[in-house]
Amino acid sequence: MANKTYTILIVPERSSQVRRLIVPQRSLVQVGLGALALVAVGSFMAVHYLYMVDQASQNRGLKNENVMLKAQVRRVQEEIARIDGTLQRIDQFAAKVRSITQLNDPERNLAMGPLSADSSKPPAVLYAPGERIEYEDELLDSKLAMRLIDSKLDGIESESLKQDSNMRELHEYFAEDTSLLSTTPSVRPTRSKLLTSTFGVRTDPYTNHRVMHKGVDIAADHGADVITPADGVVIFVGSRGGYGKAVVIDHGYGVQTHFAHMSAFRVEIGQKVLRGQVIGGVGNTGRSTGTHLHYEVRFNGIPQNPEKYMLD
Repeated sequence: MANKTYTILIVPERSSQVRRLIVPQRSLVQVGLGALALVAVGSFMAVHYLYMVDQASQNRGLKNENVMLKAQVRRVQEEIARIDGTLQRIDQFAAKVRSITQLNDPERNLAMGPLSADSSKPPAVLYAPGERIEYEDELLDSKLAMRLIDSKLDGIESESLKQDSNMRELHEYFAEDTSLLSTTPSVRPTRSKLLTSTFGVRTDPYTNHRVMHKGVDIAADHGADVITPADGVVIFVGSRGGYGKAVVIDHGYGVQTHFAHMSAFRVEIGQKVLRGQVIGGVGNTGRSTGTHLHYEVRFNGIPQNPEKYMLD
């Protein structure tokens, strides 16, 4: 087939000379195809550009959303940690209250109630069977104390109890007898929070023997106020051997608190006292190595850990 050609006439506006341009058909086809290819490539690049712009916009949106989600997760985690801490504090407080009220103690099966049906007789200072009150005899008394430690109130609350049933039971318990709450030791006997010796077996500072320490020692300034941790009746005021100047308060229901090494008294035997009332001053009397308050909580004469009765 012969190659076709096309003649293109070029006529200038101000000249009479006419120019002829002979173009083969094949060249025209090639130019047309090239133009179509350029248009196709340009269209593809435009569409791809628009797609990339849209993807970039979506990525920015996803990044912003991701940042917001991370912030929300962090806030939720902080809230969970705060709630968990609150629940733990409630659980510890409930356990402490349950321990001082003797609730659900299957081993000892303790029941809070008056010591005697004869209310006309004044309450007596209670001791554990065979107990010696002189510090010099506490080494012999430690064997008894070790047996008493086994009956302490640690672990009386089952870990499986839920908070709602726990607090409900406490509410029901105290609702039965409003006087029990006011007569249960629950505050520190002095403002100081510095414990220099805890409850339990310790090395005696005088003899270097392992003996039972029946209370806690709280360091405080000489003459600092000693207060009663609950309502009660003063049943002992005076010197008490190694305890020095001492006060004993009976709170009823078998609970008594003992205060030793005091410097002065501000109550007398038979006086009724209310929680927070000042009963004397911190001192260094008796068998003592420094100014402090020796504080005991006893249930039916058996020493308990006083720290369980310091809800403040």
